[in-house]
Amino acid sequence: MADTNNGGKVRVGVIGCGGISGSHLPNLDRFEDVELVAFCDVVVERAQKKADQYGGVVYDDAAKMLAGTQCDAAYIMIPTYAHGTPERTCIAAGVPFLVEKPMGLHPDDLRKLAAEVTASGLITAAGFMNRYRTSVNRVRELLAGDPAILMDGAWIGGPPLDRDGDYFAKNPIGQWWPVKEKSGGQFVEQVIHTVDLARYLGGEVAEVFAYAANGFNKKLPNLVTNYTNDDAMVVSLRFESGAVANIMAACSAGVSGGVFLNVWAAHHTARFTDWGHHLKLYREGEQGSEDIKGDLGISSPDSIFTLEDRAFIDAVKSGDTSGLKSCHADGVRTTLVCLAANESLETGAPVKVQY
Repeated sequence: MADTNNGGKVRVGVIGCGGISGSHLPNLDRFEDVELVAFCDVVVERAQKKADQYGGVVYDDAAKMLAGTQCDAAYIMIPTYAHGTPERTCIAAGVPFLVEKPMGLHPDDLRKLAAEVTASGLITAAGFMNRYRTSVNRVRELLAGDPAILMDGAWIGGPPLDRDGDYFAKNPIGQWWPVKEKSGGQFVEQVIHTVDLARYLGGEVAEVFAYAANGFNKKLPNLVTNYTNDDAMVVSLRFESGAVANIMAACSAGVSGGVFLNVWAAHHTARFTDWGHHLKLYREGEQGSEDIKGDLGISSPDSIFTLEDRAFIDAVKSGDTSGLKSCHADGVRTTLVCLAANESLETGAPVKVQY
């Protein structure tokens, strides 16, 4: 539990000031019981922009930030390849943290890190915001008594192109997202959200088998030059429950992409569509569907990021973690499933997921 003698406010330090920070900082700034006290980024100018906007001290090193500023909690929002040191810095300082996905690239170190975080006893949260959706939790409740048998999902996006308006080409994320060695590829970096939902709804994954498509994006005249991702992946998952799933990834579809997840159980069918995960829920013997519109906001008072941030801050204040939907160790387990898919690509064989 945080020592919030600062007028009852939780003092938050931010490690990483890139694009995803924009989904959390407006919420934290709006919370009356939070004070943003420090910003850290290897590109100091990015940290300075956030400090200019929200107040706080600027650092270029997380250890210096936690040593030089009193922080009750930290947000770790960094590229996939940069994980490990910031988390261990928080452990050494005894600072609870929320960490954005994916959790890292190296399975052996991830397992070791998860054990270290768990042993520290720190309150942690992993940034799988879809777990806070009303639609998702409605289905999870039903599946507790009618377990999933088959799932089918995808996260389909387009290639990063060197042209005006392209998010990945024209923002700092373009320095690492198109590079599989840094991001883990599309299946690890973005489709991890769909994999996490499959775990959240269907339980642990025992084994994966993956195929990839490549060579198509290389034919594009304006593909960014650092691109090494797989163009598309199809990954089959076998769950410990005996259920199976097929999850697809693409960063090669220029038209009509999107996100979806279908879940089939003996007596229910759930269809989630789009980033908002709008739900159509069908029950055996009933006409029509129960429809729940998914949240599309980022930092509105009732957005899923707001709910996620509120749950973490409340846990830090009270010591009660019951409102958190995913801790660091749980986020590592989802990441290990995605990394096992990459291993399957390399070996050409099914891979048992080692947690």
